[in-house]
Amino acid sequence: MSEYGSDVELNLPIHIDHDFDIDEDGVSSIVSLIYIGDNEDPLETRVDLEGVADELCEDYGDINGYQHLYSIAHEFTRLSERLRESAMRIEDTPAYIDDLFNLSDE
Repeated sequence: MSEYGSDVELNLPIHIDHDFDIDEDGVSSIVSLIYIGDNEDPLETRVDLEGVADELCEDYGDINGYQHLYSIAHEFTRLSERLRESAMRIEDTPAYIDDLFNLSDE
C-alpha cells in the first residue's frame, strides 16, 4: 500500500446471505451473497470448505489449539446429525414415497 493514501469511511447498507453448495465435481463451498444497498444483484464469493478445514488445522494444530479443533469437530458432528435427521424425515414422508414410486390419487 502507498504511504500517500487517505482513509475514507463508507456508510453503505449491506446484507449478506450465506449458503452451502456442492458442485458437480463434489467440491463443497461456503457461498456468500453480498447485497449492497438496494441492488438486487448480489456479489458472490465462494470459499472451499476443505480449504477452511485445512486452515483451521494449520491455525490450531499445536498444543495450544488442539482443544479448539475438538470443539469445531464436535460442532460439525452435531450439525451433520441434525442435517441427516432432517433429510430422513423428508425421505420418510408419504409425499416423497408417492413421488418415488410415481403413485397418484387414481
